[in-house]
Amino acid sequence: MNRLFAILLPILLSASLMAAEPADREKDHQQLRQLLDDASEAINQQDAVRLRSLLATEFVVTMVNQERMIEAAQLNDFFEKYFVGESAPLKSITVTPEADAPSRFLDDDVAVAYGHSDDIYVLKNGEEVKIPALWTATLVRQKDGWKIRAFHAGVNLLDNPVLAAAQNHLWQMAAAGAVAGSLLMLLLVRLFRKKESELRKNDHET
Repeated sequence: MNRLFAILLPILLSASLMAAEPADREKDHQQLRQLLDDASEAINQQDAVRLRSLLATEFVVTMVNQERMIEAAQLNDFFEKYFVGESAPLKSITVTPEADAPSRFLDDDVAVAYGHSDDIYVLKNGEEVKIPALWTATLVRQKDGWKIRAFHAGVNLLDNPVLAAAQNHLWQMAAAGAVAGSLLMLLLVRLFRKKESELRKNDHET
């Protein structure tokens, strides 16, 4: 009996540890999902202070426009440049990141996550542009919980609505220029003919 117990004990302990691991990781997964939600809300509210609180002590963030930030001041400058200043091109942004798979844990305190996001940008003129993006994040556990150590977002350079809108605008400008040029040419021809008619009339009278 004692021999059987000695054989079964390691097996039971191993099974117990294996059963405990998913539960522990599920708690981590919940915290990481909350971190993603909090970061999304901070970006949507253009709250640089809150966003900084969600980043690790040392961090690197590359936004969808490929601006890289490693300091808190750069986060403030980013929101000022794109949302607040007089020449800011955007009125608001709504990011909706979703993970494409559960976070992968490299060790107890480091995880990697990746996914997609259908972001909506509202321009200063009220026009809405929807841009699909892909993102990757490295997350670390610090004393005060999980934080974002690195984040990188990107879009398809050859197929995105902003480029399409810009190209459409160029075509519209070109078409408007062609129409304006044609109207100007017709006007000049008409003025020339009127002037020529007046000259002939004056010659005839003299």
